[in-house]
Amino acid sequence: MENKGFLREFIENNITRRLIPKGLSWFGCMGGLSLLAFIIQLSTGIFLMFYFIPTTKDALTSIQYVSHSVPYGWLIQRIHAIGPHMMIAMVLSHMLRILFRGIYRHPRELHWISGACLLILTFLMYYTGSKLSVHNGNEHFTVHLIYFYALHVIGIPLAVAFSMGMHFFMVRKTGIYEPL
Repeated sequence: MENKGFLREFIENNITRRLIPKGLSWFGCMGGLSLLAFIIQLSTGIFLMFYFIPTTKDALTSIQYVSHSVPYGWLIQRIHAIGPHMMIAMVLSHMLRILFRGIYRHPRELHWISGACLLILTFLMYYTGSKLSVHNGNEHFTVHLIYFYALHVIGIPLAVAFSMGMHFFMVRKTGIYEPL
């Protein structure tokens, strides 16, 4: 019972009772929407991990299996394939808003740097993901495919999670325009 009260108090104090800064438009919500896109990509990616086989012989076959044989697999695969385009657009629009509004200035310089790192990691995630669905008969490509798969499902997501954690911590400390 005591744990439930602590959790409820934590959520209320840190999430539900926080005021949205005045003047924040939908365009100003692109950072949060980028987080939502990342969560969708993460959840659909975890689903696809159960079916994807990262070898040159089986990669295309496993993608086709998900698309044609797994219930709603086609939908999840399409969301996972289209999601990065939307996420890149959201992260870029968020960065452009920060740039043009001058919000990157003191004391938020590290926000800008961590955001730039997140943009680069988003592009890397897109690149490694695009290499996973390529059908290549070359056996030497299998090593590259496994390497890209490991980067795509472990390395880059961990770096993104760490960078997001730092980014949100800094935003929490200094706020968007003022401390939250």
